[in-house]
Amino acid sequence: MKKPSPRPKKSDVTRQHVLDTALALFRKRGFDATTMRDIAAAADLSLGAAYYYFRSKEAIVSAYYLRVQDRHEERARAALPATSTLRERLSVVMQSKLDVLTSERKLLGVLFRTVGEPGHPLSALSARTKGVRARSFAIFEEAIGPEPLPPDLRALLAPALWMLHMGFLLSFIHDASPRQQKTRDLVEGTLDLVVPLVSLAALPHAQPIRARIAALVGGAVGAPIR
Repeated sequence: MKKPSPRPKKSDVTRQHVLDTALALFRKRGFDATTMRDIAAAADLSLGAAYYYFRSKEAIVSAYYLRVQDRHEERARAALPATSTLRERLSVVMQSKLDVLTSERKLLGVLFRTVGEPGHPLSALSARTKGVRARSFAIFEEAIGPEPLPPDLRALLAPALWMLHMGFLLSFIHDASPRQQKTRDLVEGTLDLVVPLVSLAALPHAQPIRARIAALVGGAVGAPIR
């Protein structure tokens, strides 16, 4: 008989409550207009208790990013075994991210200013978001995994695909079509172009081009690509 799952600790439940309360306030009032005092009051906690679970609003958003990443990995990894081609695997990873965020477009719109603001601790390329960024690279690496590619191209593809998916997220936020179908079609159409280009980039004579692209992408993500 399968043992029942252990009951979550009270502290974990409270932390989750603070997180959910803060995200609801961010959706309603915006990130900048919401204070930690507002979050504590809405969560029915003292300000000190709220700070015990999260040292800042930025820490709350970091926890939200981790939650999204957890859910994305779970969905993508559940679907990847049923795929057989690079094209299918990349579609799974890209589309499953949109599936996770379908109900979060308003919150994404609130937070996206911080994602794209240079120097902001929650920037997509900041030191604070490095861990989530690395995990996102990793799920793209899993999608690439079975392909017979030169090592330098393999190292380049995950961060390049991550940058591409960030562009799709910007489109997704502004897409008012049902189920954001315009963005989903954009993903599929782009992959129809990208996957053949990967095959061309794998050819031996394309190595100088790969090196140049690796330098550009590495500079953009703040880490050398080797």
